Amino acid sequence: MYTDLEDRLTKKYYREIVEKALAQAKEEYEQFPSNPMNISFYHQLLDIKKTVIDDNVVYTEDEAYKKYPMALMVVRNFLGDEANTEYAYMLQDIVWGISLYPAMIEKIELIKQKLFDGDEEECLKEVFEIENQKIKLIDFYNNPLRGLKKEIGAKGFNTLIKESKFSLINSFIEKYVSENGLEINYLTKNEAIYLFSYGEYQPGRYMLFLEGICLKKLFTKNERS
Repeated sequence: MYTDLEDRLTKKYYREIVEKALAQAKEEYEQFPSNPMNISFYHQLLDIKKTVIDDNVVYTEDEAYKKYPMALMVVRNFLGDEANTEYAYMLQDIVWGISLYPAMIEKIELIKQKLFDGDEEECLKEVFEIENQKIKLIDFYNNPLRGLKKEIGAKGFNTLIKESKFSLINSFIEKYVSENGLEINYLTKNEAIYLFSYGEYQPGRYMLFLEGICLKKLFTKNERS
């Protein structure tokens, strides 16, 4: 079953879609070389791979749809079952994702990573570099996870909680903790959500973990224009 790009909005997945669509376009082009649509799809995909992925050319949404009309061609020419194929979905997703590609993170990080273990005053002085972003404890210390619900909505928030291993330990003030019992805090930066767990693990011993990184859009899922 095909996974829509908006459900896995990362550069890694976008490249996978382009490569898969390009392979199919090449096969159809070689099989039916006189079909103008096959020729057009193949050359558009080649150009997207070169300009958007390899050369990092930035396009607005309008520019992308004008330069690469294959999404519109699919809507106008693919009928019946053909319109609901993985190939049709990929071609439309590829054009839709062109303007979003520069801002996508490389991949969704859900692997826990220890950032600090020691005295709290030392942790306050540390600068952590994560996904090319410089982040300090004070950037998210007063952002308990419950506040994220206002940014992504209750439905998206519930999805995030289900996919994590966080536990609700106080329903009155809605406090969430990690498997280590440390409170979860968050930071939104460049459309990404950074999830941290922090607190006093043992008397005088403070620990900080990066619990994961995910795109805000994965949980807000705006309708396509």
